[in-house]
Amino acid sequence: MDRGPNKAEREAAFQKLQSERAANDLEEDRERDTEERQERKQIRQEERDEREQARQEEREVRQEQ
Repeated sequence: MDRGPNKAEREAAFQKLQSERAANDLEEDRERDTEERQERKQIRQEERDEREQARQEEREVRQEQ
């Protein structure tokens, strides 16, 4: 049998727990987004470096001819 004050306390505790879980989920999402952005940034930089290396090699081949 639920008595008024105990039920209200349990409900408040449950709501607090739900809020904390939501905040933790949001923080984890933000961290994951940041990691993914860093990974994409690194991949783009590596691709630029590879293209620049290919252009440099092409220039060197032309100069040798």
